[in-house]
Order: sequence, then structure tokens, then C-alpha cells
Amino acid sequence: MVGFRWIAAIPGGMEFSVFIIKRVRENTVLTSQKTVLAMKQEFISWKQKQEFISWKQKLVSWVILVGLLGVLCLVIVSCASAQTAGLSSNKASVKTEGHQLDNTIVGVLASASVGGAAGSLISQEMDKQASEFRSRLEGAQVVRFQEGILITIDSRLLFEEDSYGLQSNTRMLKDLARMLQKYLYTNAVIEGHTDNVGEEIYNQSLSENRAHEIENYLIRKGVDDARMKTIGYGERQPIASNDTDVGRQRNRRIEIGLYANDQLRQSTSKADETYTALKQ
Repeated sequence: MVGFRWIAAIPGGMEFSVFIIKRVRENTVLTSQKTVLAMKQEFISWKQKQEFISWKQKLVSWVILVGLLGVLCLVIVSCASAQTAGLSSNKASVKTEGHQLDNTIVGVLASASVGGAAGSLISQEMDKQASEFRSRLEGAQVVRFQEGILITIDSRLLFEEDSYGLQSNTRMLKDLARMLQKYLYTNAVIEGHTDNVGEEIYNQSLSENRAHEIENYLIRKGVDDARMKTIGYGERQPIASNDTDVGRQRNRRIEIGLYANDQLRQSTSKADETYTALKQ
């Protein structure tokens, strides 16, 4: 065939050769270089059309890919937002409600409830103790909870600001020690709490040290250390919003839970020595 020697020299020569062979098979007769040149122009037009179609296909593919990535990003962001909202909601619940199930005092007082005859006896005893605590612990909040007593004390009444050193005037703790010595069948759990101002690790340490300081004072006053346990919660269990001065002050507190010891909780008979002692 005429002019085929220069086919390899043109761009896409091999593809052009295949194109010509295809035409030959379609009974297209190449009789001159002019025919070859005409087919070259036809091939170039065909090639450009194919490239345009290929470009459009790639563009559509990229658009689809970008769209899918966009949808995926939206799904991820939505899931993350929902999870964050859930955590924030849970955190807000803890910050506003305060006494949650992981609170030692609430847990101890709830688990110490026995019901029945012993429960009735304990409730009567705790009613009497609560009344006496209210009259003696001026400034403290004393409430009955199930078969126990919850005492809440503003930290300012016991400690210097930002310190776990007890104030020189510890009349409230003296009265508390006398009451615990009087009611030997009552145990105590002492909790320290802070607001959220400052570093969390510092607040945690401060709350623990304050609870321990109260325990140590009571031990020095003759209360058996086996009847007491302490824990510090730092800023983790607020009972008010930390967004206001009033709320933060409410959160800076000591909580003392009083509950019947094992001996009292197991006394169910009027013949029991504990029962007899309490009735006297």
C-alpha cells in the first residue's frame, strides 16, 4: 500500500495502523497516498472524539467520586456530632444532678437498707440521730436518706480557702465527734468535693486531702478509724452549675453519710443486745 512507510512516524501510528486495517477489512480500498491522508484526517477526528468521550467519562467519574467522599464526610461528621452531644448530655446530667449511682455515700446508704423489722428499727434510730445532728451542727444541711443520714457542709465552715488545713475553730467537728462516740452503731463515709476552677488533678487531690483531714481529726477525738472511710471526688460530682459563683460555692463541700453498721443491721430480735441498747 502507498504511503504506509511513514505511518509509524505520526503520533499514534500503531493505533492508526489498527484503524486502517479495520477499514481494509471493511472493504475500504487504499489506492493512493491521498486516500491514506484522507483516512488520516478521519482517524484524527475519530481520535479527538474518543478523547473527548474519555475526558467526559473521567470528569463524570471524578464528580461521582467527589460526591461520594462528600457524603462520607457528612456521615462521619454527623456521627461524631451525635456522639459528642451524647457525651455532653451525660456530662451535663452529672453536673446538675450531683448524687449519681457512683457516689459512695448514696451507694452505701442504699446498700445499707435492710427493710423489715431491722429496717424499721434503723429508721427510727436514724430519725432520732438526724434530729440531734440538725440541732448541733449549725450551718450544716442534714437530711434523711433511706435508712441513713446525709450531712452536707460548706467547705468554708471547715477549711481555709484553697487549703486542706482545718480552721482553728472546729466546733462543728467537735460536735460531730461527740455524736459519733455517742452512737457507736453508726458508721460514716466522708467525701470531699470541689468546683471546676483550676486543674482537675489539683482539685482531686484537694478533695481527698480534705476528707482525710476530717477523718484524722475524728480519730484524734477518739472515733474508731474502722468506722470511717474517705474518698475525694474533686470536681466530678457537682450539685449545682459551675457557671456562677453561687453554684461553685455549693459544689465546694464536704458530705458525710451516716449508716447503721453490720451489727445494727443484723439485729432483728428484741432479745438482741443491740436492739435492747438502742431502746434504752
